[in-house]
Amino acid sequence: MTNALHLLKSYRERTGVSLQDMATFIGVDTGNLSKVEHGKLDASILILFSYHLILKIPIEKLFKNHYPEIIKNCLRNGLVLKDKLLDEMKAPHIDKRLILVDTIIDRLLELDKNHGR
Repeated sequence: MTNALHLLKSYRERTGVSLQDMATFIGVDTGNLSKVEHGKLDASILILFSYHLILKIPIEKLFKNHYPEIIKNCLRNGLVLKDKLLDEMKAPHIDKRLILVDTIIDRLLELDKNHGR
């Protein structure tokens, strides 16, 4: 997450937004936000998503260290779910769930392939 925290400060400084203004936008204490930007305090999802929205930092950059792990975890769980649904094919509405699960698995495979470049 250290690289992501460095991104927070560098993006903020490049856009010319002061630390005080950023803290006001987010609704957090300036001192705590400074600690987040310097890696002395963990960034909450509120802070990370606020930087994404305000400064247009791509989510993938903010979570790049976690992105491959999360994709693979979701993909692994999705494949387990698909196998479970295939075993229950006689139950009502399983076919619709299976189509949706397949669609999500395809999306995750594509993300995994693109992220692995």
